[in-house]
Amino acid sequence: MRRLILLLLLPAAAVLALLPSSVMADSAKHTYTLEMEGPNFGAAANGDMATITGHVDFSVNPKSATGSGTFTHTASNGTVRGGGTWTANDLLDYQSYGCGIVFDIPLPPNFCGGKVKLDVTLTTHRGQLPATMTVICIIGPNPPDSAFSTHSEGVQLVIPGVINFNHSAGGDNVIIQTS
Repeated sequence: MRRLILLLLLPAAAVLALLPSSVMADSAKHTYTLEMEGPNFGAAANGDMATITGHVDFSVNPKSATGSGTFTHTASNGTVRGGGTWTANDLLDYQSYGCGIVFDIPLPPNFCGGKVKLDVTLTTHRGQLPATMTVICIIGPNPPDSAFSTHSEGVQLVIPGVINFNHSAGGDNVIIQTS
C-alpha cells in the first residue's frame, strides 16, 4: 500500500518541482509596491503618446490597489492634448515574471517584474474618466516573449470611447514585494 501511495505521489511532486515559482505563488497573500518614478510611455495607433508616473500599493490575494499619479496625453505632433491625475481603484490582474534578476544581472530578491492591470479613474479639467492601466516591468527570469515586442516595459492606457494607448513604449518602473 505504501508503495502505491509513493508511486502516485512522485509524479505529482515532479510536476510541482518543474512549475515556475510565479505559477505556484499566484494564490499567495503577497503585497507589492509599483514605483513609476520616471516616466512610463504608452503609444496609440495614431502616434499619440501617454506619459504616466505614480505609485501603487497592491495585494494579490485578495485583489486590491491604492495609489495615484499623473498623466499627460501628447499628440503625435508634440501638442499636449490633455492631462491630469489618475487614481487606482482596484487590481484587475497581476502576472508575475519573477524576482531578483534582469537579463542575468542579479537584483535585490524583492525587486520583481510582471504585468499589473489596474482599474483607474482619470481626473482632468473636464471631469473624470474611467480607464484601464497596465504597467509592464521586465524584471524576473520568466518574462514572456511578448514582453519584448509591442508590450515592452512601459504602460498601456485604455480610455473607453476616447483613445487606446495599447503599445507600451518604454519606461522606468519596478515592482517591489513588500510581504
